[in-house]
Amino acid sequence: MISPARRCAWQALCNMAQRQQYANAALQHVLRSAALSERDKALCTELVYGTVQRQRTLDALLAEHSRRPLTRLEPPVLALLRMTAYQLVFLDRIPAYAAVDDAVELAKQSRPRAAGFVNAVLRAWLRDPRPARARLQELVARTGAWAEQMGLLHSYPTWLVEAWERQFGRARTEAMLISCNQPPVLGVRVNPLRATREQALVRVQTAAGAAAATASPVAPWGLRLHRGLDVEAWDLYREGWVTVQDEGSMLVAPLVSPSPSAVVLDMCAGLGTKATHLAELQADRGQVWACDVYGHKLRNMQTAARRLGLTSLKPLLTDARSLPQRPGWSGRFDAVLLDAPCSGLGVLRRRPDIRWRRTPADLASLQTLQAELLRAAALLVRPGGVVVYATCTLLAEENEVQLAHLLADGVPLRPEDPRPWLPHAVAERIDMCTAGVLLTPEQWQTDGFYMARLRRMDG
Repeated sequence: MISPARRCAWQALCNMAQRQQYANAALQHVLRSAALSERDKALCTELVYGTVQRQRTLDALLAEHSRRPLTRLEPPVLALLRMTAYQLVFLDRIPAYAAVDDAVELAKQSRPRAAGFVNAVLRAWLRDPRPARARLQELVARTGAWAEQMGLLHSYPTWLVEAWERQFGRARTEAMLISCNQPPVLGVRVNPLRATREQALVRVQTAAGAAAATASPVAPWGLRLHRGLDVEAWDLYREGWVTVQDEGSMLVAPLVSPSPSAVVLDMCAGLGTKATHLAELQADRGQVWACDVYGHKLRNMQTAARRLGLTSLKPLLTDARSLPQRPGWSGRFDAVLLDAPCSGLGVLRRRPDIRWRRTPADLASLQTLQAELLRAAALLVRPGGVVVYATCTLLAEENEVQLAHLLADGVPLRPEDPRPWLPHAVAERIDMCTAGVLLTPEQWQTDGFYMARLRRMDG
């Protein structure tokens, strides 16, 4: 009998390849449609994310045993080979015969014409006496440039390794490559309108044991959960005590430092994770205008606000770049948060497919959008007010270089040192850039974030 977890994982990988679904969406779709045990859900999740994450490494190892170029294979066949190779290389607890037998059976049932080929490739793999990790080291040793070697060994596109090497040097780049392949930490932000962090921590530990959660070493509002759970069915979540959020992301809204009565704009609010944080920081006594171009995201934000007991959020369905043209909106806000659309290359733990979806060509269009949003932010904030610019990417071109170009053009924003608004332990270790700070994944096992605090100077 084929493992339900493998069947569902392969379906998710096929949906990614054939329907261009993102990994998280494809995974959630199959998990909702299949009645899997918790153990099988965990294995399915591991297979999907791990296969996507290690794609380049797996392809190099598979190519040694395939008579056909992998690029000529049907996407479902290639996905099946990759998923099986991932188990053979990275999941020591799974017997090789179980992974291979299930792959061949899946092929027979769904791709019968390819079943013989799948069987031949995987049996050839098993006949090779060398451990897979040793084969990989041999392939790396035969590869030329350092960035190519690291890209093959850790499974990243070479252009990204080269970009990080230029910016961070080799030692730190490799530490970041390794870190971004580690499982993500599940963080939650405690809602101070419901409880203190200590109260939430006691409640989690009482229900699930002392090892179930710890206080975040990064964010004063955060908890780290060390056991998997169905968050939406969790009592603390349903009662509005917590919001799921990466610990690095929890540092962004406090840089705005809004007074309780301030009128604040979140220009690209998305699902409202940072907008709700702003409202919590104001004790729900101010106004938080949450703008986005997608109505379904704003509806999800309103659902979250009701769950958290927040009434000060004001959803706004529009492109924030158009707001300065509205009568009376220039200089309307005491503070503006621009969590800008970006390449997302700081969140590779959670979104492993981003490394394969992004190309250097994407950066130019993103930089144009970021610059336009920043110029709008400078018009929307009042003189003396604050603009916080944040991205979840590590590339300088989208961060400090972006701000340097903006300031050189005479936009009336001036950078401030953001470290006084960061927790002391973070402020001591975080990287200070020309304008802003950079949190990298290997420092605290969080997502990577760039954060800058700017003040409008003209009057």
